[in-house]
Amino acid sequence: MLYFAPDTLRWEALGAGHSAWLSWILSGGLRKFCQGLRWDGWSAEVSALNGRQGLSFVPPLWSAEARGDLSATSRRAVPMAELLGLYRDTCVQLDGSDPGFLGVVCE
Repeated sequence: MLYFAPDTLRWEALGAGHSAWLSWILSGGLRKFCQGLRWDGWSAEVSALNGRQGLSFVPPLWSAEARGDLSATSRRAVPMAELLGLYRDTCVQLDGSDPGFLGVVCE
C-alpha cells in the first residue's frame, strides 16, 4: 500500500499489504496516523465535504508554517481535482518530480 502524503508531497510506502492495512484501519490505526494532521474542529469541517471535495490549506500542509501550527491555517473546501492538480504542479515546481497520476481525475 502506498500513500501520497499532503504534508511532504511524496508517495510513502505504508509497509503493509491490503489485508494488513484494512485490519489496521478497522482497529483504529488511522487515528494515530493522522494525529499530526488534525486540529480542533476538524471532524465538523471534514464532515461537511462531499465525496468530490477536499480541503485546501493556506499556508499549505507542506510548509513549515502549517507544520508549526495547523490550527492557524486557513481552510476551505475545493474540488478534489483542483486540489490534486495543485499537489501535482507543486511537486513538479519544487523538484521536477511528477507524482504520476495524481491530479488526473477519472470520471
